[in-house]
Amino acid sequence: MNVQRIGNAAVVVLEARVLGGQLSVELADQLRRLVSEGVEHVVFDCSNVELINSSGIGMLVAALTTLRSHHGRCTLAAVPEKMRTLLSITHLDSIFALSDSVSDALA
Repeated sequence: MNVQRIGNAAVVVLEARVLGGQLSVELADQLRRLVSEGVEHVVFDCSNVELINSSGIGMLVAALTTLRSHHGRCTLAAVPEKMRTLLSITHLDSIFALSDSVSDALA
């Protein structure tokens, strides 16, 4: 998981397979650190995602919950069509902010 700080925002580049597990633990630790450093907006770059399962979705929901509890926000950027469909089916597209690109999300 690659994380880049940009002012009070951070971009987290998700890998091709978002399946939860150890990645969930790493992301939770990373988010706690970012929030403690003053990050207010986390953008998840989803452009590489080829496969995401329910654990991966749960990981993103947990990230959103963590950020909101610290008055932060979360955006999913460059979401592939398969992932958009899954977000739509689960009605999570109405909960997450979606953006066409990372640069749009940061603007």
